[in-house]
Amino acid sequence: MKKVKLLTSILLVLALLTLSACGSDGNGESTNGEKVEKVVFAYLSFNNIPEDLTDIEEAINKVTREKINVEVDLKIYGPAEYEQRVNLAMQTGEKMDLFTTYGGFSSYVSRNQLYALNDLLEQYGQDTLNILEQDFGSDILNATTMNGNIYGIPVNKGFALPTTFVYDADVLAELGFNADDIDSLEDLPAIFEAVKKNKPGVVPFGPINVNPSDTYLMGWLIDTLKIDTLTDQSGVGVVIGDSGKVVNLYENEEFMNAAKMMRDWSEKGYLQKDAATTTIPTSEMIASGSAFSFMGGYSGMEAGAQLSAQMGKNIGTKRITEEYFDTSSVNSVVWMMSSTTKVPEAAMKFLNLAFTDKFVLNTLLYGIEGRDYVVVDEHHVKFPDGKSAMDVPFTAQLSTGLLGSESLQYQLEGMNREDVELKLRENKETARSPYFGFIFDQDEVKTEMSAINNVKNQYLPGLITGALDPETTIPKFVKALKDAGADRVIKAKQEQLDQWLAQQ
Repeated sequence: MKKVKLLTSILLVLALLTLSACGSDGNGESTNGEKVEKVVFAYLSFNNIPEDLTDIEEAINKVTREKINVEVDLKIYGPAEYEQRVNLAMQTGEKMDLFTTYGGFSSYVSRNQLYALNDLLEQYGQDTLNILEQDFGSDILNATTMNGNIYGIPVNKGFALPTTFVYDADVLAELGFNADDIDSLEDLPAIFEAVKKNKPGVVPFGPINVNPSDTYLMGWLIDTLKIDTLTDQSGVGVVIGDSGKVVNLYENEEFMNAAKMMRDWSEKGYLQKDAATTTIPTSEMIASGSAFSFMGGYSGMEAGAQLSAQMGKNIGTKRITEEYFDTSSVNSVVWMMSSTTKVPEAAMKFLNLAFTDKFVLNTLLYGIEGRDYVVVDEHHVKFPDGKSAMDVPFTAQLSTGLLGSESLQYQLEGMNREDVELKLRENKETARSPYFGFIFDQDEVKTEMSAINNVKNQYLPGLITGALDPETTIPKFVKALKDAGADRVIKAKQEQLDQWLAQQ
């Protein structure tokens, strides 16, 4: 009898130990005893990236294990390597379940690298669908749907990015101007001339991005002429207004005039001499006091405050166009699932939380409360006393436009919360192209598209920075595009657009 009691006691202890092990320690079981799936989530950070992300992962996993039986393995890369690392993983078979893109959505679809999300969204992503439709409209996923399949989820942010003039506000005031003096590009040369005369060591205007250089002249043309790029940023094969006719933008008279304007600015010394080839974006030059302004696309009205914090300068912004929505306005930043994923349900569950769970989203962006950030109020946070984005153990705060839903994200202290409401309102009110929802399938002209982009990178930076004479260069540019297959691309786009229109 004693042996029986002893055996019973041993079995009871073993049973209790087994039950206590059901709370997951990261080895594959959740608190309810179900298997925990591991999801690899790759995202982009413009901040310093620590080598060890274990503490961030565990903070998130404590929530996700309980809610969805999922753990996340974070892969965070900087902007210079993100696309390369993702593409390499997909080519080599390295596990990569969820990833994003900025402008390459249709290319991933044409390469059959994406998992169709229709059923997964219906079953595990209803919360995300609800918030997207609430903040944008019921047609938002048209921008990520091809051949009836939903292949991506757009980041839920302010999509309206009107062309905005960005400048050193202290310099503008010192020169006797203010924001009311700026309504269009035609107003800028007088200001540039004053900068050149009174601030000889300061470059009046420069590119927003480099490698290749981009002065945002193309964005200004798109907004001004109401151009639909038909989800291809090459400029070969666009529709201007509601004509329904696909044309080569670089053969348009307005492109010639815009390039002549930049040439004039360059010859007058408003841009640095190496603007076409510089490796230093103008934002860095403004921060160092060696430049005055650039142009870009920004949502809301608080971009100046954000840029001021980043550059350590008093930065002003002024919208000089109205936004025009085409499909690319929405699907330029999209979250996608790899076609090779072995855990599609778990991946969809995690992506749903990344869009709808305030804790998960803000941990991905701001790290661990108390260590990496301090809560100021319901909507705002700040870095701990004596700390900044440069020296907290973790922050990805500069990636707020690349993750989840902006309405759930914390803002840094001092940012106006009403700006988020403005962005969401503009998402619904901004004029949309009649071709919103059309996505160009590049599959049949992949070779031509590659050659066209090589030609574009050869000629366009010099034209939009004024380094090249447009009257002699544009004819060569257009001929090189035709030799690369521009006419075949335009023909393919026109056929696809006509077919799409017939189905609407």
